[in-house]
Amino acid sequence: MKRLKAEWEKQSAVILAFPHKNSDWEDCISEARDNFLSIIREITRFQKVILCVDIDDDEGMEILQKSNLNHIEFVKIPTNDTWARDFGPISVVENGKVELLNFGFNGWGLKFPANKDNQINQKLFEMGVLNTSPKNMPIILEGGSIDTDGAGRLLTNTQCLLEANRNPHLSKEEIELFLKRSLGVDEILWLHSGYLAGDDTDSHIDTLARFINPTTIVYMQCEDKSDEHYVELKKMEEELMDLRTKDDQPYTLIPLPLPDPIFWDKERLPASYVNFLFINGAVLVPTYRDKRDEEVLKTFEKICPSLEVIGIDCSTLIRQHGSLHCVTMQIY
Repeated sequence: MKRLKAEWEKQSAVILAFPHKNSDWEDCISEARDNFLSIIREITRFQKVILCVDIDDDEGMEILQKSNLNHIEFVKIPTNDTWARDFGPISVVENGKVELLNFGFNGWGLKFPANKDNQINQKLFEMGVLNTSPKNMPIILEGGSIDTDGAGRLLTNTQCLLEANRNPHLSKEEIELFLKRSLGVDEILWLHSGYLAGDDTDSHIDTLARFINPTTIVYMQCEDKSDEHYVELKKMEEELMDLRTKDDQPYTLIPLPLPDPIFWDKERLPASYVNFLFINGAVLVPTYRDKRDEEVLKTFEKICPSLEVIGIDCSTLIRQHGSLHCVTMQIY
């Protein structure tokens, strides 16, 4: 029986791609590299990191080699950018064996170049970094656009999966059937509302609502009626209230506050506390130098009592419209 693995299950490594100057990070490359190093240091306290370093980024490699990092495998490989969540392989398990699925990645609906990132999974296998050959899948799908309870349920939304530049030849019903067959899920929980200003991904679910366990979902909540997000996030909240677990019970819903507006180059950025990362023995939570940071970390301590809760300042990461979960992909 095929099953999409939940993020909180035992992992073997996390894939990241290091920022380099020939990308959108050029204007803040030093801060971006420092931000990535802080993430890597926390992950490697618990497990291995596979770090993709662009083949032309000699400066970045020199910085890494001087950083005294443990439990890390450096891979020199061509990269466009740093969003491993969306180009990295998606893991399913069948008959006790993990299978890596290599979905197409087209830069979030042809918004940005992805020609190098789209080849990374296969190259990682050819270089012996991945011990399983990724299975190429015939549709476009980003890891940040789906979330699972590990028990047959998939949470996603129509804004992203039905966006015209991803799979225009497929209907919602065809996409649903394909995902059920390829990911081994029994039911897809579709949301139709919810967005964050400045989000280039067409409302990835990993910025809006995520499973904490098979019966609990955390989600972004906006209580300020004057905020541009209020109506859409309220509609999403109502949709979440209507969802039912496998046992036909309402989900336990944990709201997380919307950070105060963050702007970069006059544009509001999609800061979200939902963009957290489960690793072995810990949960890493993005923070934004916001007055709500401590409140959110305490919330995670309550809902994840068996895990170490670690805040990661992502105020630099968010400048490129992504956060902690967006730059990581776990391998089992």
